[in-house]
Amino acid sequence: MTTVVVTSYFEEEYIRRIREVDERLRVLYREDLVPPPRWPGDHAGPEEWERTPENEEEFLSMLSEAEVLYDFPRGHVNDLAEAAPGLQWVQGSMAGAGEVAQKAGLQDTDVVVTTASGIYSGPLAEFVLMAMLQHAKDLDHLRSDKAGRIWRQGAVGTLENKTLCVVGMGSIGRAIAGLARPFGMRIVGVKRTVREVDEAWEYADELYPTAELRSALGEADYVAVTLPGTPETQRLIDAEALAATRQGAYFANVGRGSVVDERSLVEALESGHLSGAALDVFEVEPLPEESSLWELDNVIVSAHTTDVVPELINAAQTDLFCENLRRYLAGEELLNVLDKRLLY
Repeated sequence: MTTVVVTSYFEEEYIRRIREVDERLRVLYREDLVPPPRWPGDHAGPEEWERTPENEEEFLSMLSEAEVLYDFPRGHVNDLAEAAPGLQWVQGSMAGAGEVAQKAGLQDTDVVVTTASGIYSGPLAEFVLMAMLQHAKDLDHLRSDKAGRIWRQGAVGTLENKTLCVVGMGSIGRAIAGLARPFGMRIVGVKRTVREVDEAWEYADELYPTAELRSALGEADYVAVTLPGTPETQRLIDAEALAATRQGAYFANVGRGSVVDERSLVEALESGHLSGAALDVFEVEPLPEESSLWELDNVIVSAHTTDVVPELINAAQTDLFCENLRRYLAGEELLNVLDKRLLY
């Protein structure tokens, strides 16, 4: 019997689906022992939430029996190895599970970590496309003219024949490229290593290795960053990288805030070198009230929730977890296995 402990909130219909995967599964889940969702599809819960001492004892008892975990348990990331000594596999609810796995001390263990890569790619790609379209069509001026009853005629922009540089050609980057191409955009992709035979070639007209990032940025009218937060990507988009972009380029980040030097980004926006930005992630979250990004009219600020689409998330999470459970029981390779060295 394989004991599975679900450590974040799921509606009962999804718990039932997990239990029905195989009779060899013993699925432990208590709604009162996991953080309540702040909105449908939320797996983190309120920051201030805590278990009662009695509930904490019961939760630890569940963890101690776990061979498989769905999600990293609130309050027991740092001591996960001690709390769940029989743990063999963790299925994360986030695409960027590397940072959490590192905090849990799983890098040098045999515990397999799988991510939710691909679950959030579509909504994040839509956010980037929305931002690029509103920029090209000057939506802010259309709205201000309507509010002021101003009939202003003139030329507008287009995405057609513009170059989009996608920094990070994982599932999110490929989803962005896939949506942008029908608009007639040229796609330049940046990835850690470029190979002659590479799935990314199906989505990009040109590929650059990360070592040639600035050359790729120099071609871009639009930039979309999708990179995870790792030691290698820490402030990869720095002042020099931003300066390498074309004058007037538009910038979007839906990866991790740690990838971008935020002070340099603000300076590039204030100087006009960048014409605008759409940001779903930040160096510090929540974004501090004193951040200049709040004041810039040419910046879209999303509170790291642009990928939260309730009717998609938990169903897709369940599909992925159930498929991986079947593979785990059959001794087959799991989907979305985290590379513990690269942390993605």
